[in-house]
Amino acid sequence: MKFTLLALLSLLGVCTALAQTSAPATPASPNQEEVTQDGLWDGRLKGGSYLVRCTQILALSKHEYVADSVARVVEVNLTLNSSMNVRFYYLEPLRLEGGGIVGAGQQALDKARAMVQDAASRVSPTLTTPKVVKNYPTSTHAHTIEFVIADEERLNSLHASLERAFRTGRGRIWRE
Repeated sequence: MKFTLLALLSLLGVCTALAQTSAPATPASPNQEEVTQDGLWDGRLKGGSYLVRCTQILALSKHEYVADSVARVVEVNLTLNSSMNVRFYYLEPLRLEGGGIVGAGQQALDKARAMVQDAASRVSPTLTTPKVVKNYPTSTHAHTIEFVIADEERLNSLHASLERAFRTGRGRIWRE
């Protein structure tokens, strides 16, 4: 009996040693989410950070609209079990559709926009980084937290991460 117990303890020690010497986990790349056991969705964005308990999310939506006939907006909204609402959005200038004069006008707008962005990026690399713009008190959204995401693909990734957290209740760290 003592021999069996000693053999089992030795085997357990070998297994533990092997488990500790396995390759270390590689840190997640900036565009990859990490699953956590704390039940918190942790968004680490260029414009700030957002942390929410997954079980406090009541609803998640994603929709697209045109704002003031000048911008296409793709927006992800969280409704929480509190008075706070959270919005993440991607926006881009509205593109003119059509040929002839309309097409030529769109080409001129695209060229002018590229020249402005190029000049601004030479002044400061962060000058062309999209930022949330609020016009107080007109556009203030009481109890609303807003983040602008620079790339539509990253906004889609954020929405997918939030949906997984909402459905499973498991925490995640998402990085822009």
